[in-house]
Amino acid sequence: MTGIVGFFLPETLSFGYGLLQGALFNNFGILLLLGVAFGKILTTSFSISSGGSGGVYGPSVVIGGALGGAIGNIFHTYTPQLVPAPGAMVIVGMAGFFTAVSNTPISTIIFVSEMTDSYQLLLPSFLVCLLCYNFSQRWTIYKEQVQNRASSPAHSGEFFVDILQSHTVHDLKDQIQPVQTVTESMKFSEFKDFFCQTNQQYFPVTDNRGQLTGIFSNTDFRSVLFSPEIEDLVVVKDIATNEIIQTTLSENLHVVMNKFTRKNLDSLPVMYEDDPNRLLGMLRRKEVIGFYNQKVEEIEKMK
Repeated sequence: MTGIVGFFLPETLSFGYGLLQGALFNNFGILLLLGVAFGKILTTSFSISSGGSGGVYGPSVVIGGALGGAIGNIFHTYTPQLVPAPGAMVIVGMAGFFTAVSNTPISTIIFVSEMTDSYQLLLPSFLVCLLCYNFSQRWTIYKEQVQNRASSPAHSGEFFVDILQSHTVHDLKDQIQPVQTVTESMKFSEFKDFFCQTNQQYFPVTDNRGQLTGIFSNTDFRSVLFSPEIEDLVVVKDIATNEIIQTTLSENLHVVMNKFTRKNLDSLPVMYEDDPNRLLGMLRRKEVIGFYNQKVEEIEKMK
């Protein structure tokens, strides 16, 4: 089938760049350019769809350039004052057609400008590519192509870091949960009664001045829980760790997520900026992840 088309239009079997070069200088007629454009569509489709070796960039550029040249010649014939240089339509057609095929407007403009060694038609090409991109977004020859960078697994890590680095704990201030603290001197037997009346998972420990001195979770006191004979001997200070991983309102969320993952924590104590030993509340990891997902959805809607 490719051979049949090529028998009548041999120009469709070659690369076609020589044809584009001649079209830039208005050396070919309208019928030949239209024939090459539609013939190239057929020969490219037959070759690639049957498993033959071939690309899509070169043929798409030739098809777009031939169509642009044909339309430029038509307008030049009937309204020469509107299109004094039909060769310019060749370049614009190259950019616009491949943009519609691949849904990649910016890179196509750069490719065509570099191939022609000219940036004089940058603005017209940008306008045409914008229109082609908007009209052809529903279709693409790349079936696995995602809609935008935010939808691409290859760029998910970049978005994760960029979004979290550009926001701080202060953006989640309304998500910081107030918690009840326990004093260092509280006996474990008293803490058991307190534990039964709360849903907290982390328990900040304070001294008699209200300063944070330690913290522990509901998994840290299992050994004492099943040893009732030492409940009156053990105090909360004995259970808590004084190596506190904490954050402040000014810290960016990327650093906060690193702190969560370093020790596989679910919550972090948020301290006051002016008093690093005074507890503001607890920030949970699920709130940070929820905030990130919300920002990604906003980016996807914008695009």
